[in-house]
Amino acid sequence: MAVAMKLFFLALIAAVLFTAPPASAVTCGDVVKNLAPCISYALGSATAIPQPCCNGVRTLNSLAATTADRRNVCNCLKSAAASYANKPAALNKASRIPASCGIRVGYAINPKVNCNTIS
Repeated sequence: MAVAMKLFFLALIAAVLFTAPPASAVTCGDVVKNLAPCISYALGSATAIPQPCCNGVRTLNSLAATTADRRNVCNCLKSAAASYANKPAALNKASRIPASCGIRVGYAINPKVNCNTIS
C-alpha cells in the first residue's frame, strides 16, 4: 500500500512538472493537495469515501473556473490514472468519486480521456 501511494504521488509530481500549461491558474499541485484525502478510498484501505475527499473534489471543481483550468485538472488526473492502468479496481473506484460526492465534473477519470474536448 505504501509503495502504491508513493507511485501515485510520483505520477502526480511528474504531472506537475511536465503537463501544467502556463495559462491555467489551477496546477497539478492543487490537484494533489485537494485529492490526497481520496487515496485511501481509491486504493481500497477505506471502505467509504472520506468527507475530506468530497470536500477536496468540491474545492477543486470550484477552482477550475475556466476551460484552461478544467483541461489542466483533467490532464493531471489523466496522468495519475495512467500510472494505475494496471489497477482497474482502483481506477474504477477513483472514477466514481465525483458522482458519489454529488459533483459533476463532465468527463471520465481514466488514462484515455481526451482533455482537449473539455470546455
